[in-house]
Amino acid sequence: MIRCRLELLPGGLDSSDNELLGEIIISNDIVTSIKNPRRGTYFWEIFKKRRNVWMAGGLDNFPRLSYHPWNIVREILNDAAERNGGRL
Repeated sequence: MIRCRLELLPGGLDSSDNELLGEIIISNDIVTSIKNPRRGTYFWEIFKKRRNVWMAGGLDNFPRLSYHPWNIVREILNDAAERNGGRL
């Protein structure tokens, strides 16, 4: 599982009053990875603030060993923007 958090840090990195703006949770279905360890099928959820699911989807047959995890995040954000008329 991968969790990517978007936080506002008004006082800098050492601030104690950080505000969670959103979060992406990415989980692997395991089955695809067992059949072909080089590929992965992922389920994702994007949350706005307090764990309210804003959007959810999937990413099939992703070449997980060929790319960095940031590429998974980029694909998810692209998919979410496409579903939302080009905007996030």
